[in-house]
Amino acid sequence: MNPLYERKRPSCLDTKWELGAGLIWMSGETLFFENPKNRTMRFRKTFHLGFAPVSSELRVFADTHYQLSINGRRFGRGPGRSDPTWTYYDRYDAVPLLQEGDNTIAVLVLFQGFGTGARISIMQGLLFQLVIRGANGETCVVVSDPAWKALPAAGFVRLTPRLHGPLGCIEVQDTRLSLPEWVLPDFDDSGWSATGYIKSDLAVTPWYHFVENPLPRREERDVDACPRVRHAFADFSTPAIEALGEPRPFPLADTANPEASFPIKIPPAITPATARIVTIGFDRIEAGFFRLEIEGTAGAVIDALFSDSIAPGDIIPKPEQARILTSRWILRGGRQTLEVAFNWLAFRHVQLWIWSAAPVTLHRAWVRTLYYPLPQVEGFTCDDPLLTRLDAICAHSIRLCCQDGIIDSPSREQQQWIGDARKTAVFNHHRWGDAKLHRNLIEQIGQGMDWAGSMVPRYPSGNRNVSPIPSFSLDWICAFEDLYQFSGDDSLLTDWWPNILRAIRWFSAFERAADGLLDQVPHWLYIDLGEGLGGRGLGTGKILTTLNLQYLAALRAVAGYAKRLGDAGALAWFDGKAAQLAQSIREHLWAARGYADARSDERFTSGFSEVTAAHALLHLEAPGSERAGTILAEVFGDNSTAVPSSPFSMHVVLQSLRLHSQEQRALDIIRRRYAPMLEAGATATWEHWTVAWKNPETGYPQCASSCHAWGAAPLAFFTSAILGIRPLAPGWQHVEVRPFCGDLAHASGACLLPQGLLQVRWKNEAGQFTLHVVTPESAHPLQGDIVMPDGQRHPLQTGTFSCL
Repeated sequence: MNPLYERKRPSCLDTKWELGAGLIWMSGETLFFENPKNRTMRFRKTFHLGFAPVSSELRVFADTHYQLSINGRRFGRGPGRSDPTWTYYDRYDAVPLLQEGDNTIAVLVLFQGFGTGARISIMQGLLFQLVIRGANGETCVVVSDPAWKALPAAGFVRLTPRLHGPLGCIEVQDTRLSLPEWVLPDFDDSGWSATGYIKSDLAVTPWYHFVENPLPRREERDVDACPRVRHAFADFSTPAIEALGEPRPFPLADTANPEASFPIKIPPAITPATARIVTIGFDRIEAGFFRLEIEGTAGAVIDALFSDSIAPGDIIPKPEQARILTSRWILRGGRQTLEVAFNWLAFRHVQLWIWSAAPVTLHRAWVRTLYYPLPQVEGFTCDDPLLTRLDAICAHSIRLCCQDGIIDSPSREQQQWIGDARKTAVFNHHRWGDAKLHRNLIEQIGQGMDWAGSMVPRYPSGNRNVSPIPSFSLDWICAFEDLYQFSGDDSLLTDWWPNILRAIRWFSAFERAADGLLDQVPHWLYIDLGEGLGGRGLGTGKILTTLNLQYLAALRAVAGYAKRLGDAGALAWFDGKAAQLAQSIREHLWAARGYADARSDERFTSGFSEVTAAHALLHLEAPGSERAGTILAEVFGDNSTAVPSSPFSMHVVLQSLRLHSQEQRALDIIRRRYAPMLEAGATATWEHWTVAWKNPETGYPQCASSCHAWGAAPLAFFTSAILGIRPLAPGWQHVEVRPFCGDLAHASGACLLPQGLLQVRWKNEAGQFTLHVVTPESAHPLQGDIVMPDGQRHPLQTGTFSCL
């Protein structure tokens, strides 16, 4: 098969859907061109099962979110983010919840009716299919059809503000209108409305390829808040719904009763214009759904403000370009559990603002966490407690950002940016080795490509408020190589080869004819935040050196793809272009003591930056070369005045230093840059080196994200450099263990490879270096070498062994 002219039939077209299975909604709201925005709907279906269930397959999809219950037990939530032309449905085995006799399916569906950073909301609808089989060949089929019942969930207020462009609306729940028992089998739904088809033929819906979600379900568990809370109050009346998310008066500490432990008794408000405030903390940032067990009178109002950081004085800061993350509940009276239904967030601090004329008791606060099921793998430890602790927060950052995709931050945005996610995917391979999220990332970003080859930098996304980012398009092209090197999976190339060519072809429109340099490339030229340059300084200029170096890496990657696909013409073309570009960068962008960040009208930008230097060391200048030595001395020397990298580019900086045998310099940079973060009590890596400031006009605290996995580069460095675990052939078919000691006395850690767990532990004391290695027992034993610090080489053995 020639991938340029032919492709395989999509296997999802052969997925069988039972007769009658269609997209349904409540009668009266089934016009697909009349979208009921921010509408929450309850669906029920009761059926009789005349045999004991042995096996089942349940499929479910909803635009935009669903919660699924069977026989009164919460069973699943979703769907995961996906492109409407390649739509993920969720698949479950329902046997554990089914019973012989009557069964009830209950589904709570939120239709947003607008796009967010993770959802492209098109049309209200629920799709459901359940096929049950018995021991003697019996079959029972339940599908979404007009026999279902529906009722609007009146307790969810519809007209509420957006949290942020990438997020949905603020959840406001009037629990006086809730129906707590509606999911139970014996609930009377005789007064509910009928349903009707939005679309009865799945072949002609806007979601014309229904595909089983290739990712495993995220894991959920309960994590309780810290046992003690802090009391405060404020002269502040209950804000109107449209004012939710706006800054509030600063809390005034309750000096008479500053702290308390659960259960917490809250006295009534002194006046209706007084808010009682309770600040709740967690041991670390957690991602999930906040829950609160509370007792109070009907009509009392509870606002919850969420943040991954907190300002002095227990002030919840306002996130950059967003509202304060908020939810509201109105109590129905008595003891009840409040929960966020759909807006999962990451937070460490929750501040409750309570307006009640009667006492309120808080019995328990917790989060129902939500994490991708990465395996448990031993973390990195060493004799420097700062580095050991840093590895732990890097690992937690990566876990927080591995969700139904690889996201930039789990709090303010939750968007799958390829420039961010490519790094996180690579970090993951240095500890957990999960290839599914990585592969899913590549395919989903590719689905956002336009006819000319430019790409939406974050996808799937209905939050289309940003231009392409050319460097992120190059990241997507190179991500195929990342996946191949770390997992051995090269199967995407055949289907995506025409798209890869279209993406790399887009850049040819901006090449200078004489030398192939990219010149005046349009759109958002995000290179690095450029510490001290006011945001996007490294993206200023006509000819950007880093962008050209990234283009060089992409050209070489595409040439490699062509070679593996047997496309001789493409191989010769892209090899030639890469060779020309490398020569042109050396000739036109070298500025005496290093590579300038940019060149405009034959003039170089002043000074140098770590980011441009690191890309040159990775992609252009060989270890030991004269220019490499100059760059290392000028940019990474002790007296350097180069612009430091932001956390976004730390992976490039650290890996370039490792490649040029400058591991100790890299360790020194890690300690210097990350120590303030750890001293501030961070439990995840930050978006910037500084994440808190005050609005210059109002004085109100503002914040960037306190969890951005792009800053978790030290984890990959600890594995690849300090432990020395590196793949030398695709899929770790050949492995090198080359530990670096530097100023450390001992270190240990592990990396999960496709063949199994590889563990490394070393000690360097009293002039004696000892290495202990445990390799996995596998049908295909690991092949490779151990390179000791003194240069001695030993073959990698199977099992447990030591080297001196």
